[in-house]
Amino acid sequence: MKPQTLAVVCVAVALSVAPHWTRAQQNAVELSLPEARALAAHALSNGRPELASKIAGGLLEADPRSTYGHYVLANAYAEMGRNREGRQAASRAYRYSTIPVQKFEAAELAARLSYAEERPTLTQLWLRRAVQHAPSAQIEAQLAKDYAKVRQQNPLSFSLSGGLRPSTNVNNGADTAQQVIDGLPFTGQLSGSAQALSGVIGSIDGIVGYRLRGTATSRMDVSARVFVQRIALDSAANTTAPNVRNSDLASTYGEIALNQQFAIGSPGSSVDVNAAVGRYWIGGNPNYGFVRLGAGHQWQMNARTALTLNSSVEQRFSARSDIYDSRTLGVVAGARHTLGWGDSVSVSLNLLNTASDFVNSRVSAAAVRMTYSFADQIGPALVSVGLVLGRSDYPDYVAVFNVPGGKQDRSAYADVNIFLPDMDYAGFAPTVRIRAGRTQSNVSRFDTREISVAVGIRSKF
Repeated sequence: MKPQTLAVVCVAVALSVAPHWTRAQQNAVELSLPEARALAAHALSNGRPELASKIAGGLLEADPRSTYGHYVLANAYAEMGRNREGRQAASRAYRYSTIPVQKFEAAELAARLSYAEERPTLTQLWLRRAVQHAPSAQIEAQLAKDYAKVRQQNPLSFSLSGGLRPSTNVNNGADTAQQVIDGLPFTGQLSGSAQALSGVIGSIDGIVGYRLRGTATSRMDVSARVFVQRIALDSAANTTAPNVRNSDLASTYGEIALNQQFAIGSPGSSVDVNAAVGRYWIGGNPNYGFVRLGAGHQWQMNARTALTLNSSVEQRFSARSDIYDSRTLGVVAGARHTLGWGDSVSVSLNLLNTASDFVNSRVSAAAVRMTYSFADQIGPALVSVGLVLGRSDYPDYVAVFNVPGGKQDRSAYADVNIFLPDMDYAGFAPTVRIRAGRTQSNVSRFDTREISVAVGIRSKF
């Protein structure tokens, strides 16, 4: 601490709080650090932000890393309506603090000043920092509500998720080396690359959206999405398929979408129409581009039950040849119901039909997913369990020769999803997904099994 610097500040304080003192008395006034802090707090509480800023200035001259000095200055600027300077001072208070409650106070103040600046994205960032240091669960819950409010007001939206998934079948390969069709070994052995390969799947999914127009009953958004998946084969996979490189299995998906939503009927019910264009790469090479149109309807039947119906048509343009172009029609119907004790049950049915000049792309498929979600934590975890049953029919499938009656696949997969909300950082908490199942086919190339454990992150609010 520099005593003389602090004394100069104290003279200015004396002139403002005790004008009847003699000059000799004024020059003799010195304040200790606790007294200066108390005087700064007194100045703020009595509506004298200019005085508080002078005291803060003296504290910062003595110690530029003073958390208290920056925090006082931030509050003084806030009182004077100098929001940008106040937010910057609060940011410095947050940076230099080593005490959680001080970090919380600085982040919460920076969030309020960012909101006053009409900078919602920055407000969201500071609210997440405040959540990280919230002194109680009640305060954290209130910050989550504030975050939801700001997110709704913010025309810019963004989400980022990702994870790592060790798997026994990273390439959706066959679980046997024998090629069997309808029980007969017609075409011999499968190559190593066609068999199930084990390793680790890593993925990142990022979405950025912007609200172009919004009213109380409608909104229009544009969004961009990039999904990147990379695979690392293990030593067993390298032995089975020595010519397969990790990059051969890499995939990337990108799209730009436009969505228009309208509120209709009862509160919570809506209709939306959307369009998207995009491209899919595999092994570093373009695989296909696409155009998609869709429409959906959501019904909020009551406080506990909601229904959804979505449909889409997607035209794919192959990067290899026009013969691989395809058109897919899809319909998804779903229902979600909250039980009396808080747990919820959801069911969805997914139907699709793909037409193409390439016979092996022609398919009709149906899948049903059932999910049960527990409302209360089981120990540290929120848990949901799911089951997926599916069937696909390729009526004209060719595997060297025409498969009699076509190819039929039946699949069953179960998963357990675990969310650990108490292990969060800035509102982001880890997730664990355990998945196991198999697909059975009359063409053994498509008999597959998989056991995987995926670890990722998810926002709590």
